[in-house]
Amino acid sequence: MICHPVFLPGDELEHACDQLHDAERRKAECAARESSPTDSTDGVAAIGGIGIEPQEKMGRFETQTETAEPLFALTYSDKYKYGKKVWPKGKVIKVYFIDSHPHQNAVLDFAAEWSRHCSIGFAEVNDRRESEVRISFDRTLPSYSMVGTDALRVSKGERTMNLAVMDKGTILHEFGHVLGLLHEHQSPIKGIIQWNVRKVLETFQGPPNYWKPAQIKNQILDRHERESVMGSTYDMRSIMHYSFAKELILTIDGRPPLTSDIPFIEQLSPTDKLVVEKLYGPPGTKPPPPREEPPPSSGEESRGKQQYDITAGEEMKFTFKSDPRHRRQYTIQTVGKEADLSLSLYGPYSEDQFIAAATDGGENGNPRIMQDLLPGRTYHILIRAFAKGGAFSLRISTVIRRFATAMPV
Repeated sequence: MICHPVFLPGDELEHACDQLHDAERRKAECAARESSPTDSTDGVAAIGGIGIEPQEKMGRFETQTETAEPLFALTYSDKYKYGKKVWPKGKVIKVYFIDSHPHQNAVLDFAAEWSRHCSIGFAEVNDRRESEVRISFDRTLPSYSMVGTDALRVSKGERTMNLAVMDKGTILHEFGHVLGLLHEHQSPIKGIIQWNVRKVLETFQGPPNYWKPAQIKNQILDRHERESVMGSTYDMRSIMHYSFAKELILTIDGRPPLTSDIPFIEQLSPTDKLVVEKLYGPPGTKPPPPREEPPPSSGEESRGKQQYDITAGEEMKFTFKSDPRHRRQYTIQTVGKEADLSLSLYGPYSEDQFIAAATDGGENGNPRIMQDLLPGRTYHILIRAFAKGGAFSLRISTVIRRFATAMPV
């Protein structure tokens, strides 16, 4: 969970980011020859992640800082230490609102700005069981979000995101985490920040944040592990960057001290847009179809002896027909310890009719669904490796339900 740089494929994106940086630098140098750069400060606005009114927020300050050489960048990873956290290209992420807010319609409206630059979409669902992202509006907690497909590890009864405030910058920032992006100011590659640790602790331990030292360390001071991320140049304008008063920073990459605060960002930077397009493809990119496999051997019990291989991010689809003679309770589960899997069940009236879902919790467990099913109907099992792939088996077992306690589907 992060209250947050970016995970992505390496050389191609790094080259594209460097090209963008060079173009911006040339443009700035031309402008600098015509007029000397100026700094402007528009005053304090809001911080994402703090549950207070905008005029009281600190941490991400809304100022406009122009430099002769704009700092552009990104930090991303395709092989993050704990597995890939990116969604399949073309994925529509299903969002459920746990509670209501008078302006909750603005959440997906703002989130759609990411969708204008990549193939990922967001859609509200009314069934919590079908959701992949679950949002609350608890002002007693900070704003935060699970990163990428880590949301799939969270129980359907729990939130994966909290929005303590409803400004555009905070919503874009948290949905950046949903897409797999991390905090830009914690980059271990370029844009290395040397902090005035004493002032950082004083600022964030006090009002309005009241963060504990461990939280400040986790969200601000610590850098991401170098072996976990790749990146190009540093982007002070990224939506994934917190705002900071200049007094909190001693230097960035050995540059002279800042002359103005790092602003509160309320829009995607050019590099933010470039990264998600390279990661997920441009809008309109279609998701790869799931690999269809025949169901395990039929009979009273499929013992899960047949092995399947799946790669990270891949989906596999199994279609089976329930016993035509009896109404039964079915237990569907994977067997194996290599792959990090999620399991979903659909049917019987359409392939998109959601019934149930389960995950392995990101550990060596196995996802399992227990469900009463109608006799003689066609059902579809969708299995996805969302962090790491490997070998697994699929087991389907049944029990005749003569005195059912649940309505079959």
